[in-house]
Amino acid sequence: MKIAFFTETYYPELNGVSVSLDFVKKQLERKGHEVFIFAPKVRGYQSFDDHVIRLSTVRVINSEPKQRLVLPIPNSTFRKMMSLKFDVIHAHGGGFSSLVGYQLALLKGYPFVLTYHTYIEKYTHYFFVKNSLVTGAIARQGSKFMCNLSDIVVVPTKKMKKVLEKYGVKKEIQVVPNPIDLTMFKKGRGGFLHQKLKLPKESIILLTASRLGKEKNLDFLIKSFALVARELPFARLVLVGDGPERERLETLAAELGLEKTVILTGYIDTKQMPLVYSDADIFLFASTSETQGMVIPEAAACGLPIVAVRDEAFSDLVVDDYNGYLVSENRKKFAAKLTFLIKNQQKRDQFGKNSVRLVNKIFDVDYAVKNLEAVYQKAIATRRQTPRLSSRFQVGVRKSVGLLRYLKELNQMLSRR
Repeated sequence: MKIAFFTETYYPELNGVSVSLDFVKKQLERKGHEVFIFAPKVRGYQSFDDHVIRLSTVRVINSEPKQRLVLPIPNSTFRKMMSLKFDVIHAHGGGFSSLVGYQLALLKGYPFVLTYHTYIEKYTHYFFVKNSLVTGAIARQGSKFMCNLSDIVVVPTKKMKKVLEKYGVKKEIQVVPNPIDLTMFKKGRGGFLHQKLKLPKESIILLTASRLGKEKNLDFLIKSFALVARELPFARLVLVGDGPERERLETLAAELGLEKTVILTGYIDTKQMPLVYSDADIFLFASTSETQGMVIPEAAACGLPIVAVRDEAFSDLVVDDYNGYLVSENRKKFAAKLTFLIKNQQKRDQFGKNSVRLVNKIFDVDYAVKNLEAVYQKAIATRRQTPRLSSRFQVGVRKSVGLLRYLKELNQMLSRR
């Protein structure tokens, strides 16, 4: 098959979606498919892959420079897209790039698949409108709108299927976990963090890795750790990653008297992350904004026990008293589980071995790719039963220059389907 991915996030921006997309592209190509990626253009970054086509963008308000928003594209770029023939359009996320992909699918009669990667309602603090009631409604209605444009919606977990059904999504929703490349994530030699951060040998490292954003609930981890540190002063909380909350989190740690035991490392290259995981003792996670999450499987593959705030997205990855604990968002209860594991090395070792067994069972790459191929085949079959648009409507869509008019035409199209 010839497949077109449309995405709002791709290299050089590093996050779970961009890493997953690159891996899925390679796995599909390994099986003989041809994959194009239509992604945001980032000033100063040059891609040498002729199957990655960059779209004009602007920077997202309240974000890092690498986060870009795809603009409505000029006719010359769209004509180039129209000249390429695809079997299926697969949009990733619900941004303007997905609308561009949908427009292409609409005009050419291609099946349109949408993967809902990001729990947008949990990220509305990045919107330029700060009223949470308004932004929440925008996120829910926008997600519903985009999903109902598709032939099939793909979500990585049952949690997100329930969320979209609650929003009012009527299209078929398939649960297909994002394939994750775990080949590089294996238990390796220890000592990397101890050496890099100049930690005492007896230190027990409690590790978390994520973007330092409000949605990651890192305040909870630091405040919970404060309870642990009172009893176990040799414990260290290490936060790997960077983001807009870094300075505030450092201030919080200092206010709690934890400036020597809570360490924010900043960004660490992905290639070094297996060494980071291998030198930690317990992996922590407190975010409830994830649709699947990448770091928990990575940590598990490196043999770490997991302690996370209870969330349905992780119900398959963290099994209570098997490879870790899922704990309610209560600082005392969370701290109690951490304290117990810190004091019990035998339990930590057993949980770590079980983490490896569990993650290898769940993330079978070949199985995940076969599921995705099945989704594409079903979308193609569904599209064959749907009438093509009239040439008059196609011309009308291309003449649209304003976003509001464009969305109005999409809504009119939906009402006729």
